Amino acid sequence: MILTDRQILEAHRSGDVVIEPFAEAQIQGATYDLRVGDQGATTSGKRVVNLKEVGFMSIQPGDFAILTVLEIIRLGPQFVGRFGLRSKFARKGLIATTGPQIDPGFHGRLIIGITNLSPRPVSLSHGDDFVSLEIHRLEEATTKPYSGPYQDKLSLGPEEIEAITESEGMALSEMLTSLRVLTQSVGTLTTDVTSLTTEMKSLKFWVPFILTVGLALLG
Repeated sequence: MILTDRQILEAHRSGDVVIEPFAEAQIQGATYDLRVGDQGATTSGKRVVNLKEVGFMSIQPGDFAILTVLEIIRLGPQFVGRFGLRSKFARKGLIATTGPQIDPGFHGRLIIGITNLSPRPVSLSHGDDFVSLEIHRLEEATTKPYSGPYQDKLSLGPEEIEAITESEGMALSEMLTSLRVLTQSVGTLTTDVTSLTTEMKSLKFWVPFILTVGLALLG
């Protein structure tokens, strides 16, 4: 069963579902909107950005980014979460590449992977409503609450930072930039070849004329 707005508030007040910092304004009809948190990194930038200090992060066309959400989540053993990118960002060409399930018993911050499929940069500001979280109540509590590697994780770890900042391959955004430069170079080359062809055609006309005139003068 998916919790409604009133049920989300009741679950939070009872401690069955904890979201911190919690704000009633973030509750929608049957979801809770999670916000952009303090940390982010992109494959093109190759460094971790403190979004709380900088204010925003720009995701370039073709770029892959990871971001933490602002809220810390704790789900009781009878609750499971499902999340997805808010439609206002999906309509700009962003897709979420992680999730979508949060297992019963999970505690920590979500780390969201994002790819920009649009032809223009998309900015995410600190505190933006970013991800919509559905909370489902199970018929009974699980006997196997989550205990995986992301339990109690509150920030980007060395493995995420290394994977995105120290990759040896060329990022898709860098490939697109290279292709644009190459396209511009090919366009310039095409223009130069066209100009040269025109000049050659002109010479093809003038060379016989000049030879004829020169022979006439010599004769």
